[in-house]
Amino acid sequence: MTQIAPHIRLMTLEETRASQLIHAGSVIELEGTTIHIATGRSDRVHVFKESTVLYVLSVNYKHEYIGMEIFDAASGEEYENIFIQNQWELEEYLGTRWREVAPKTIARKLREFLA
Repeated sequence: MTQIAPHIRLMTLEETRASQLIHAGSVIELEGTTIHIATGRSDRVHVFKESTVLYVLSVNYKHEYIGMEIFDAASGEEYENIFIQNQWELEEYLGTRWREVAPKTIARKLREFLA
């Protein structure tokens, strides 16, 4: 699993309307594929790639939640996702010092849970 830095941007007005959203979401542009991701504007987004699989990790320390989406890197098809949104869940999955865990380690632990 290697961390990459693809271009992440807000959706255009047309993309937002086509997705039937009220507010613009975010998208990743990677090797000619546009992938819609579920991330908040104040999230820290980390993207990892392993073979043809893309892992998008969104961490929000202020609101205490973590989400990860798993995609096919070529097609943008979503395979799975997980969202953890309260203190006891975060501690159960990542330990009491979850705020100090490196993003890559978080992604690996969540991947193991989904396997």
